[in-house]
Amino acid sequence: MSNTPNNGIPYAQEATLDPAASLNQALDTVDALLQLEAQAIQNDPPGSASDGDRYLVAIGTGAWTGKDGQLARYVADPGYWQFFPAKVALIKASGLLYINGSSGWQVANRPAALPQITGDTSSDLAGVVTQMLSALNEVYWDNQVS
Repeated sequence: MSNTPNNGIPYAQEATLDPAASLNQALDTVDALLQLEAQAIQNDPPGSASDGDRYLVAIGTGAWTGKDGQLARYVADPGYWQFFPAKVALIKASGLLYINGSSGWQVANRPAALPQITGDTSSDLAGVVTQMLSALNEVYWDNQVS
């Protein structure tokens, strides 16, 4: 069975008696990678996890050994970790966006302070949009790897 090129989602097997098994595996992968929000970045599994909890693996230890830079997702029944390649994730607690670059998981770079939007926002839409675009021009990804 082959996988999709970008996210490694398994294709449903052809000519199988039970197509639901491979389809469910593909749906499970989509669920793990869609709208990616992780609990935290850490080296080892948490003491307890709920079904579907996702973590970014920094330098894997314990059950995560050898899984550096991957996304770990907990499956409660029967109780194991799945691992996926991931490029971008939001950390739930901090609200920070992380990218998986050449040095592992890193916070996406952003200016120390975004400029304050000034002026009459009700009548000067062009001025406000210009200020917003100028502010966004300073935001970039650090060490992004394609």
